[in-house]
Amino acid sequence: MSVGKWDKIFFRRKKVHSEGEECTGSKRLEDFERQIGLLLHSDRFIARSDYRTIHERYAELHVSLSNLEKMGMLDVYCEKNRIDPKKMERFLCLYEDLGSKEGSKVVEAHNDEFVKRHLAKDKLYLDTILRRVDPNVKLDEEQRRVVLSDEDYTLVVAGAGAGKTTTMAAKVKYLVEKRGVKPEQILVISYTNKAVGELRSKINKGLKIDCPVTTFHKTGYAILRKKDTERKTVVDGGFMWHVVNNYLKENILECPELVDKLILFFGSYFDAPYEGDNLNDFFNYISKADFSTLRGNMDEYAEKIIDQRTGKCVSIAHETLRSVQEVRIANFLFMNGIDYVYEKIYPYNMRYSYKPYTPDFTITQGDKTVYIEHFGITEDGRNSRYTEEQLARYKKEIDDKIRLHRRHHTDLVYTYSEYDDGRDYLDHLQEMLVAQGIEFHPRTSREVFDRLVSTEENKYIIKLVKLVCTFLHGFKTNGFTIEHFHQFQSKSSNERNKLFLSICERCYLEYSKRLKEKQAVDFEDMINSSAKMLREKEIQGERLGFKYIIVDEYQDISRQRFNLTLELSKLCDAKIVAVGDDWQSIYAYAGSDITLFTQFKDSFGYGLELGITQTYRNAQEVIDIAGSFIQKNTAQIRKSLVSPKHITRPIVVETYTENVDRSKYAGRGGKYFLVGETVERIVGQILEENPDASILLLGRYGFDAFNLCRSSEFTYEEKTGNVISKKYPFAKLDFMTVHRSKGLGYDHVILINARNELYGFPSQVQDDPVLKYVVRDDHSMEYAEERRLFYVALTRTKNRVYIVTPQQHPSDFVRELVKDYPGVMVNGKLDDCRETRTEMKRCPVCGYPMQLRYKKAYGLKLWICSNEPEICDFMTNNLKGGDLPILKCDCCKDGYLIVKEGWGEPFLGCTNFRADRSGCNRAISRDKYLRSVKPLFDE
Repeated sequence: MSVGKWDKIFFRRKKVHSEGEECTGSKRLEDFERQIGLLLHSDRFIARSDYRTIHERYAELHVSLSNLEKMGMLDVYCEKNRIDPKKMERFLCLYEDLGSKEGSKVVEAHNDEFVKRHLAKDKLYLDTILRRVDPNVKLDEEQRRVVLSDEDYTLVVAGAGAGKTTTMAAKVKYLVEKRGVKPEQILVISYTNKAVGELRSKINKGLKIDCPVTTFHKTGYAILRKKDTERKTVVDGGFMWHVVNNYLKENILECPELVDKLILFFGSYFDAPYEGDNLNDFFNYISKADFSTLRGNMDEYAEKIIDQRTGKCVSIAHETLRSVQEVRIANFLFMNGIDYVYEKIYPYNMRYSYKPYTPDFTITQGDKTVYIEHFGITEDGRNSRYTEEQLARYKKEIDDKIRLHRRHHTDLVYTYSEYDDGRDYLDHLQEMLVAQGIEFHPRTSREVFDRLVSTEENKYIIKLVKLVCTFLHGFKTNGFTIEHFHQFQSKSSNERNKLFLSICERCYLEYSKRLKEKQAVDFEDMINSSAKMLREKEIQGERLGFKYIIVDEYQDISRQRFNLTLELSKLCDAKIVAVGDDWQSIYAYAGSDITLFTQFKDSFGYGLELGITQTYRNAQEVIDIAGSFIQKNTAQIRKSLVSPKHITRPIVVETYTENVDRSKYAGRGGKYFLVGETVERIVGQILEENPDASILLLGRYGFDAFNLCRSSEFTYEEKTGNVISKKYPFAKLDFMTVHRSKGLGYDHVILINARNELYGFPSQVQDDPVLKYVVRDDHSMEYAEERRLFYVALTRTKNRVYIVTPQQHPSDFVRELVKDYPGVMVNGKLDDCRETRTEMKRCPVCGYPMQLRYKKAYGLKLWICSNEPEICDFMTNNLKGGDLPILKCDCCKDGYLIVKEGWGEPFLGCTNFRADRSGCNRAISRDKYLRSVKPLFDE
């Protein structure tokens, strides 16, 4: 393109001056400089929206000049049109600076100078800004910077006890008094009525500023009320439970197809994600199943199948059986109308047996009796759970039982966990029963279903209702619609998930119908529907009057609340100030998405992040340990909290031993008496220093308080949370779960259950894998959310934290504290703390955190990559193997190559290899894997 053609773009008419002169190119450059100059010389904080319009107005001009510059024609152009090259250069540099994604350096320098100037100029005002609320409150410099800053989107990252409520109150007062913003133009939103009450107390009552302070739900309801002339009934979670419970027990019978799906889900999938007994079967299950099912069900598999002594397996007929495989047989017999008796005493004794012989199942039809025995080994006699000696003993018992039945001429049908022909053992059982003349009378779906729901205590319906309600709550919290059920089903290859989604979809439709009939809305509808309505209003060109939206507890933001906040902002061009602490994000189960906080700028496109790190609750020694502990998760926002307070022995681990004579505590709460005894000792130590001290007893779960009070030393008042000590009746003791305690502070804190167990701390309870569709799991490291919850526990204290833990199996978090922080004091003995499970391991293939699953019954650790399986499905039993994964053995039909140690370095060896060198001897060295096996997978 010639210079002449560029003239037409550069000199084209933009405006006509009063004298009638056409605006020249040079004049346009001057206009740009003048407009930006006026902005930069103003006594105000400049937000990106303040210069965005100016920047957009000169976009075409910038493109034209940039193209000339690339063509090497800019100097020629300037000379021809008598434009100062320096003026041209200033325009290009300033325009590109203002358009930077990271933000303008020029504007940033202006804003820094503005804040610095007003920190001095407004010092007296800022010193006394909250005098009406509390004369002793004085903002620190970080809080003052938050008050003075005024970007479009601001995230205030607040430390625990750093005074975020105080900061928000001061911000509101400054906007009203110094910026001339009307109180009704400032909307303050928080999560709970309690938090709203605190904000109203400071802002509305204390400062006499009548701005709206409310919850997200009430905000949504207020928006809906503007559209609906009739006031709708608001329902809570109890209504959903009632509707789903009634539907699954009664109304579902109107849909025979769904009843069959429900029965299949109960009979085959609900408590039996996998059927099999040996290690190879388990790995085979892994290779075929949806990978997320492995993550959610591995512990359940190990407890229900591998460790059958403690697993409670219940059949449709409400019987507790010994194994899940027996449950399948019992359900099979029941659904086919075959009456049986479980473990009925056999009429003849086995020789040399010290107890009566009880076959698994006894079937009687007319004058015919058939016994069923199910053996937990394969047809060819394998089970990796057992040693060779144990297998030999097991096989001898099988032979003895078979000979016993032959001797007494009784009919025995026996099955194995796995057959050589690959068919299911229930298929073999059916053929053998038919051969014995047993008649099958399949029960109708109605009959089976009636048995399922015949008692309120039956775990099938109650557990399913709870799972469905949890799913639907998450489903609606994410703002999903009915179409998402079909999307989830189309993406899943897991039959269990598909069955559940079919059932849940019908429950969702039923619930939606009942809400409509009742003219009601639930808490999720308040937000989802109001956000949708705001989008419609924006399209119609309507506006709202808010200029600022201040969001409290932003670390708990969910996708639907984020959408509502964003739509509100768009409809009134309001600035957003979000305040919170990502270190205290502990509500993923309720729908919160921590990435909306940690990736704040990405969520809004740009923004300003400020911190308030001066804590007024904890001593420096406490926050040094707690802060270092939480920041082992590199995905958390980095910050260093500062406190004027100091204390010696900030965290004390108090241990007790369970290796004692239990008869001493018979009838006194058993092991919980040991916990109570330890807590009582700590309370005595605290009261000796300060008789008026407030003491918070913290539990991971609510039942921790009841367990504590199973000893005779304490009683618990559930309604008030008060705990009464028999020895110290006047002590100020309160109990709370860690979740409920967030935001509170006590003189001293005692964490009463730091055990390494399923319901310990960290909790090892796994969500049902189907919830992955609606819960935003944080895979940034092992136990990421539990780590944040433990941080909350540590920072509730104004002085010292005491942690009660057993010597023999202390919490992994306690072991980590003792191992890594010299300031943590241990009273008593503690077992080896050299290695902790919670230390983060990274996947050697993709870099994502590895999750550890370990069961003593296997004697095998499984490290699983937390990345999506479509991206990386790496899994290993030994991290020393590096990127050596578990593979299907290419030599035997059912073996798996796992990492073993030897040959001077780890290698892959088959699970079918035995100590006597029998079985499969397939082994692959690391070098051989890298040369031959790995390239095949890379392809």
